Amino acid sequence: MKFSRKLAQGAVLAFALGLTMVLVIGVWKGRTQKELQAVQTTAKSDAEMRLSDMEYTELQEGKHLWTIRAAEAKYFQEGQKTLLSSVHITFFLESGEEIQLESQEGALYTRTKNIELWGAVHAFLPRGYQMATERALYDHQKKTISSETPVRLTGPDVQLEGKFWEYRIPENKAVVEGGVQGALVLLPSKTKPVQ
Repeated sequence: MKFSRKLAQGAVLAFALGLTMVLVIGVWKGRTQKELQAVQTTAKSDAEMRLSDMEYTELQEGKHLWTIRAAEAKYFQEGQKTLLSSVHITFFLESGEEIQLESQEGALYTRTKNIELWGAVHAFLPRGYQMATERALYDHQKKTISSETPVRLTGPDVQLEGKFWEYRIPENKAVVEGGVQGALVLLPSKTKPVQ
């Protein structure tokens, strides 16, 4: 009887220890997950405002200067900037033409209204010209779009590559500089030669 009583006490003690271990591990894991969630929530909530399918148009004296669209926008009061994803910008020129810029990501600096783009930046310029680079900057005060990363400019009859590119919006003029290489591609004439 003593043996079975000690066996029963041992079984109850083992069960109690096992249950205690399960509870301690469960509480520890729960606390760790709550701390991890708190850190993730803090990192996500650094943005003071988050918008989906954001669109903003800059006006000057009633005229559209540019419109920016993004799949997502996160505004940060500190730094006065809005981080953007899947960015599309349209610049409206005096001539009625447009410049389109697209990138994977970007930032709109709300105080200066400068815009920085990065990740597969593509520009579609008037008269069929296109530019591709990794980074670009729109300077709102100077009204220029520029890139200090290698660029490739293509268009009717020409292909240029360089280390620096700038488009001066008021002048409707593009400049490629820095080790520029180019190719002139002459397309066949659409008219038949006179006989």
